[in-house]
Amino acid sequence: MEIRHTFSRVTGRRRKRGTTIAEMPLAMWIIIMGICFPILILGITAMRFGFFWNACREAAKQAAKCPTFQVDSSQGKSAINIADQVATMSANSFNGISIVYPVNVYILQTDVSAGTSIQNPSRQKLASAADTDKNIYEIQVELNGQIAPLVPITALGNIPGLSSPYPVTVRAQYSCEVPQGLDQ
Repeated sequence: MEIRHTFSRVTGRRRKRGTTIAEMPLAMWIIIMGICFPILILGITAMRFGFFWNACREAAKQAAKCPTFQVDSSQGKSAINIADQVATMSANSFNGISIVYPVNVYILQTDVSAGTSIQNPSRQKLASAADTDKNIYEIQVELNGQIAPLVPITALGNIPGLSSPYPVTVRAQYSCEVPQGLDQ
């Protein structure tokens, strides 16, 4: 019976098989921690931003359908109250998203002939009745909030988005479906 050695003292050659088994755990750790984990963190952050933006878009869409802007009526809730309610409900549906209140709701007036736009102060109704022959009216909702990272990594200091939530501001606007109620 002959015993074969993998290393020959005379020639100094090693066997070519078997080294990948020893290197495999290190290679897998580098692939997972160095490539896959950062891509997962980036993907989750982008997804959370998408959910936050969608909360703003949905709040603007629902606020544009309201019969009044500032005060609830017998026909339904006001645009401000609906925007608050929809934004809060949408943001609370997902983990890692928080809204910094108040939800800013604006009335945008665009002059049809000149093409210039005026943004009224946040959460304030029109001073007089809407003139639909002269202006186009839109409801704009602006959300300020914070998006938390998937796994806060505090070893590198305070970096928003990596070790702490990062602030975001998004806006969405829709044409007002009931401009006659913008002064209420």
